[in-house]
Amino acid sequence: MFILQNALKNLMRNKGRNLMIGAIIFVIILTTVVSLIINNTSAAVIADYKERFASEVYITPDMQKVMEDAQKNSTDGRVMIKKPEIPSEQLLQFANSEYLKESIATGSIMANNADIQAIDQDDSNSSGTGSTSIAGEGGMMRSPGMNGNYKLMGDSWEEFNEGLRSLESGRLPESDGEGVISDELRDLNSLGLGDIITFTANMSVDAPADMSSDNVQEGDKVTVDGIEYTASITGMGTVRLQREVTYPLTVVGVYHDLTDEYANDNMPKSAGFNRRNEILTTLDTLIAQRKTSETGVNVNVTYYLKSPEMLEPFEAEVRAKGLDDLFNVNTDTASYEKVVKPVEGLKSISITFMVVVIILGSIILLLLASISIRERKYEIGVLRAMGMKKAKVALGLWFEIFTVTCLCLVIGLAAGTVAAQPVSDMLLQNQAETAQSNAAQGAMMMGPGGKQLGGAQLGGAQTSANPLSEMKISLDFVTISEIIAISILLASFAGFVSISKITKYEPIKILMERN
Repeated sequence: MFILQNALKNLMRNKGRNLMIGAIIFVIILTTVVSLIINNTSAAVIADYKERFASEVYITPDMQKVMEDAQKNSTDGRVMIKKPEIPSEQLLQFANSEYLKESIATGSIMANNADIQAIDQDDSNSSGTGSTSIAGEGGMMRSPGMNGNYKLMGDSWEEFNEGLRSLESGRLPESDGEGVISDELRDLNSLGLGDIITFTANMSVDAPADMSSDNVQEGDKVTVDGIEYTASITGMGTVRLQREVTYPLTVVGVYHDLTDEYANDNMPKSAGFNRRNEILTTLDTLIAQRKTSETGVNVNVTYYLKSPEMLEPFEAEVRAKGLDDLFNVNTDTASYEKVVKPVEGLKSISITFMVVVIILGSIILLLLASISIRERKYEIGVLRAMGMKKAKVALGLWFEIFTVTCLCLVIGLAAGTVAAQPVSDMLLQNQAETAQSNAAQGAMMMGPGGKQLGGAQLGGAQTSANPLSEMKISLDFVTISEIIAISILLASFAGFVSISKITKYEPIKILMERN
């Protein structure tokens, strides 16, 4: 007890020296607090974005290969570019992989109904699904049209998870053949739970190679694989084969919709684009009407890897399952690098700054501790002459440093927590500006990108992601534990210097030198 009391009294007796030591320790702790908070928060942000961007797999057409393939297969000088599609069965088959954490499958198809009226319905737009031609250099690209008044959505519940849609009455579909409609569509047509609504849609199949507008007329009936289709001639003179299918759906629920009726203000006011005309059902309901060789149901499957490192074996697996070479398999690494690059720079700066301050601060602390012990030689000699052992004297000196360190730790934690956010914002802003400047210089050096076709980039993947410009700083238990551990090590280091000096002093020699 005497050792502790004497140590506390010594702190008050030697205020100037202890304040100087405390100032050095405070600067080290303050820097450590700010750096560790920024470092640990940055690490969490980097891990989150790595999981977000590097785990979601994108299977997209390589448009450069598509153009080359179309030019190679052109026989009459006209290049007909058709966006390649992956059969839905194949997309669903890809989901059965040991490398995936999960997969989310959704589908949609445009449809019509002659018995009810759609919101913003235009009677001239009720002929079922068609196709839209997109002009590009060297040819045309066909893509699914928007000629239906209704959009049947399979297993599309994202808006419910986000709180943008909610059930007003009834329930969600539990089996095939059930559907949920919007409250506005219900009110417009006086529909109720249990009503059966029958929708019509078109399925398409590729025309045989020997079939052309020379031997087939508009409206001809053509049988392919035992199924009868109606022929139509496109504006490019090619033959398109379609058949009509029906979707009888029982209304089991009504949803209230908070989403915008149209995705953006530039969209035409048409029933096919109005989200209140979306009918929600199961994916199995939609694909049950489609034959293996047919198109019409737009199936989208999102794949999430267990780990970003599994991309290469997953790609090898889907290639083995029949994925065409016209498609690329990748993750959004470009967005990841663009968003996270400033954070990685911030993390590196914070750690480097902390290490430099700790090293320099420790050297200064070492010098101050040495000077302090030399000034207190007589005090140590008196205590030793009174019979106090070296260990107790060393413990008293260590307790002095430890007390100063604890006081600095409390003040440093409070000050560091307040200072971490503005320091992080300033450094992150500088890193973001540097990243954007480097990206702009890289774009200027590379020159214009690849050719554009219908909005698709042909010269390589482009990202619209912006660098992270703001990061919410927080002090967690792990960071506090690390700061306390560093503070104890710092106090122990200074105490070790004192102890090493004490062992060299003999009390009689110290007192004789003083006399």
